Amino acid sequence: MNRSALILLLVFLASTGYSFGQTWKMKRYEAMLGLGGTFYMGDIGSITPQENLAGLKDVAFRFVRPDIYLGFRYKFKERIAVKMNLNFGWFYGDDTYCTNDSRGVVFNTFFFEPSFQGEYYFIRDVSANNYLMMKGKGVMSFRSSISFYGFAGLGPTFFWPKVKEDPYNRTASEYSKVAMAFPIGLGIKYGLTPDWMLGLELGGRWTTSDYLDAFTSQWSKAHDFYYIIAFQMIYKIDTSREGWPILKFGNR
Repeated sequence: MNRSALILLLVFLASTGYSFGQTWKMKRYEAMLGLGGTFYMGDIGSITPQENLAGLKDVAFRFVRPDIYLGFRYKFKERIAVKMNLNFGWFYGDDTYCTNDSRGVVFNTFFFEPSFQGEYYFIRDVSANNYLMMKGKGVMSFRSSISFYGFAGLGPTFFWPKVKEDPYNRTASEYSKVAMAFPIGLGIKYGLTPDWMLGLELGGRWTTSDYLDAFTSQWSKAHDFYYIIAFQMIYKIDTSREGWPILKFGNR
């Protein structure tokens, strides 16, 4: 092989590797729809700190309530993204199953949580690269990959508690029904096709309120906290050269 041919080969390989490394820019936007569950950790239904281990003994399926999730993600970089989230769900607590069973309070709460979160990908998504490489060879099958990330953010949570049982009339009636929430957690995504992915997120929310259950007491040492776990369907939206999403209708 002469020098000119060698130079051309090296340039071709370098440009090909670069293009594969930039394929994430072709689908910077993602729309998400999910269903999952919530688990509330507050005054009602909880175990006393002396008998608990970082709240782990409080976790019980009987207290899990449904959550509906909508989201929209934008990738700034291959490993860095930001997303907007909307969570609609319920919390539930019952003193019958805790050490304060004599108190007898039972509640459920509907809540709405809009938030903004930043993400960092410890394992990046390379399924688009795999698809383009195989497609260039004329192979139309799809080889998926798994990506793994952490997230953190903030946003308000609006909540409307409904006290179902309160034998001693200890719940409050006057309090703010909005608080700040600070989500932090982990997520994983798995590619199904070049356009569709499955996702799973688990995150905790610290809040600035102790009234998500309409109850507080002199023994409360922390504000209310809750978890959200969501199973997601994710659609990857094509991106124009100018960086705008391309919305397609009908046949592609």
